[in-house]
Amino acid sequence: MSSESMSKNLWNRYVSALKHNDFRRYWYGASIAACGVWGLIVARGALAYEISDQSSTAVGLTTFAALIPFVIVPPFSGIIADRFDRKKLVAIGHGSNIIFAFILAIIYFFSTTEIWHLVALSLFSGIARGFQLPAQIALVPNLVPKEDLLNAIALNALSLQGSRFFGSILVTGVMLTEWGIGAAFVVAVVLYTIAMLLTLSLKTESRGIVDSRASAWEIISAGIVYAYKNPGVGLMLVLIGLHCSFTMSFESVFPSHVTTNFDVGLSGFSSIISFFGAGAVVGVISIAAIRSDVTKGRVLMLTGLGSSSGVVLMALSPSLMYGLAAAFLMGLTQAPFMSLTMTYLQSVVPDDIRGRVGGLFTLSALSLMAISNLILGSLSDVYGSQIVLMIPGIIFLGIITLVILFVPIMNRIFFQGFPKLPA
Repeated sequence: MSSESMSKNLWNRYVSALKHNDFRRYWYGASIAACGVWGLIVARGALAYEISDQSSTAVGLTTFAALIPFVIVPPFSGIIADRFDRKKLVAIGHGSNIIFAFILAIIYFFSTTEIWHLVALSLFSGIARGFQLPAQIALVPNLVPKEDLLNAIALNALSLQGSRFFGSILVTGVMLTEWGIGAAFVVAVVLYTIAMLLTLSLKTESRGIVDSRASAWEIISAGIVYAYKNPGVGLMLVLIGLHCSFTMSFESVFPSHVTTNFDVGLSGFSSIISFFGAGAVVGVISIAAIRSDVTKGRVLMLTGLGSSSGVVLMALSPSLMYGLAAAFLMGLTQAPFMSLTMTYLQSVVPDDIRGRVGGLFTLSALSLMAISNLILGSLSDVYGSQIVLMIPGIIFLGIITLVILFVPIMNRIFFQGFPKLPA
C-alpha cells in the first residue's frame, strides 16, 4: 500500500462518521452552538467579575446559576428525550438560548447590567440546556451506523471540548473591540441561530420508548434502575461526577487566579479557557481513531490519573506562560476522559432508555460542577486560588488510584477494555 493510501485510510478512520450527511450537519451545528456556549461562559464570567469589584463569588454564583438546573432537570429531560423527536428538542434548546443571549445584549447596550441579570439569564439558559443535552446524547447514535459510533462520539466530544478554544478566541477578539463584552452576546445569538437551522435540516427521526402503561415513578426511575442493575454503568456515572467536581469546576476561580497570581487582565482568563480548549482538541483527536477495546480502557485510566496533574500544575504555576501550559494539559487529559466515559455508556445502554441514562450523565457531570463552582469560587475569595485549585486535584488523584486498586468492575474496564458493541 502506498504512503498516500495509508495516509488516506488513517484520515478516514479519524473522520469516518462525517461521511454520513445527517451526522455531518448535526456536528457542524453542535460545534457552532458549543462555541456560543463557551463564548457566553467567558463573557458572563468576565462581566460578573468586572461589575462586582473583582469578586470570584459573583463569578461562581453566575456559573452556579447556569449549572444548577442540571440538579433538577435531567431526570425529566431524559424522559422527554425518550418520548419526543430528539432533533426538535435540540433545536428548541438552541432557539431558547438565542432569546437569552439577545436579552443579555440588549441589557448590556441599553441599560445597566447587574449581577442578578446575569444570574437570572444564566439560570434560564441552564434550564434550556438541561432539557437539550440528554436529547443530544441520545441522538448521536441514531445518526451513524454502529461501526462508526465510536468515531461519532469522539467527534461530538471534539465539538464540545474544542469549542472552549475557538469560542474563547472568538469572544476574546470581540471583547477587545469598542463594543466590549456586549459584542460577545451578539456573536452568541448568531452562532445559536446557525446551529438551530442546521439541526432542523436533519432528516433522521430519533425517539426512545416510554411505556405508557408504566407509572410515573417507574418512568422517571427507569434510568436509575438500569444503572443500579448494571454496576459498570452506575460506577462510571459516579466517577464522572467526582471527576467533574474535583478537576473541571474552576471557571469561577480562574478570573481571580490569573489577575492575582499571573498579574494579567481578564484577557488572561479567556486565554486559559482557550488553551484548555486547544489541549481538549488534541486529546480528543488522539483517541478518535482508537479501535481496540483494551486500549480504550487503558487510556481512560491514564487520562483519569492525568486529569489531576494539570490542576495541581495550574495551582503551582508562577506566570501566565506556565498557566497556559497547565491549562493545555488539563484539556489534553480531561476531554478524552469525558469522551471515553461517554463512549462506554453509549456502547452498553440500549436506545429505548438512552435518553434517561443520558439525563443521569448530565446530572452527574454538571450538577456537581454547579455546586463545586459556587463553593470553590467562595473559598477562593477567602483562602486564595492556589490552595483551592491544588486540594481538589490531589483528592481526585487519590480517588482514581483507590478505584484502580479496590474496585474490581472498574479495574476490568481499565485493563480488559470496553465491552464490544452488539452486532
